Amino acid sequence: METPRERMLKAINHIQPETVPVNIMGFDPADRWLEHFGATDMFDLRAVIGLDVQFARPVYFGPNVAGGCDIWGKDTSTMGATGAGYGTGRGSYPLAHATTLAEIDRFPWPDPDDIDYQVAADLMRSVSPETLRQARSTCSVQREGLTRAEASRGVGQWLPLLCTVFDLMGMEETLIKLQTEPKLIEAVIAHVEAFILGYERRLLEATRGLVDVYEYADDFAAQQGMLISPAHWRRFLKPSYEKIYGLAKSYGLKLWIHNCGTFRPVLGDMIDMGMDIWETVQVHLRGNDPEELKREYGRHLTFFGAINSQRTLPYGTPDEVRAEVRKRISVLGRGGGYICGPDHTVMADVPVENVLAMLDEARTFRL
Repeated sequence: METPRERMLKAINHIQPETVPVNIMGFDPADRWLEHFGATDMFDLRAVIGLDVQFARPVYFGPNVAGGCDIWGKDTSTMGATGAGYGTGRGSYPLAHATTLAEIDRFPWPDPDDIDYQVAADLMRSVSPETLRQARSTCSVQREGLTRAEASRGVGQWLPLLCTVFDLMGMEETLIKLQTEPKLIEAVIAHVEAFILGYERRLLEATRGLVDVYEYADDFAAQQGMLISPAHWRRFLKPSYEKIYGLAKSYGLKLWIHNCGTFRPVLGDMIDMGMDIWETVQVHLRGNDPEELKREYGRHLTFFGAINSQRTLPYGTPDEVRAEVRKRISVLGRGGGYICGPDHTVMADVPVENVLAMLDEARTFRL
């Protein structure tokens, strides 16, 4: 019988596994799931559920820990406000009113040396070699009352490129300044890129020989299309992505990329840069038809997701969930190249029995 790691590597290398591997991006909120499965934290929950991939996060301990701030020094107390998105209700945007390059340079940018990477490496050593192990572009923040080891096992903050610019400048200001003040956007991106590359290099050194894949996450698309034009994507974002992707590839790792929505105009660019796994594939969106994706990109990509977390998982019956799992595996999973799971985070409206039905059907259905 295949181990989880063997299933994963077969799928990623486009070899038909006995059954498709399974993964879940996350749970929000986590408390209900921890209680239901008797798990102590998110790291433990993934093991209890028996997902085929495991990860641990480095832990930030720098000056921005104080006052409930994130790694960029932003107050996180209002960032989860219902419906806030990147609107004013989410909180301040410290670079929203910057008008000069000097102001951007003076911003207290975080230092990648203010992160404990070894704690993630130590935790990964505790994971069975039969499970696929993943290094991630997410970082926990050491809060009062938590050890670094405990922080590494819990929730974390992602380190995207474009979405960090949104966090610092606001989405509206960013999109306007792409047109009106591109040099300011380029300066912010340069600082964010430098931090991400510093983080990534240190993490991959600390976990050398312990992980199979590197996950990098950003969002530059929505459910109707891209947030910026393909031309702006290639000008402002692609050069940084090439460096981020290339660094992971230089360590011999498979590249696992998170990006929501539909972005077909630049999907080929991402494949050319080395993307191996696409998280998370929302096949109900226009432009993401599963048959078409498999036919056009199945030789190059492994698709992760495709089980509808907006409709089927929250509102369907367990039998309807099982039927969707079989349908997705029959298309995306033929010849390898598919990791079954929700097409986004499992939210509070998803019944536990539907998640269990998804996992069981994926583990038992065979092509």
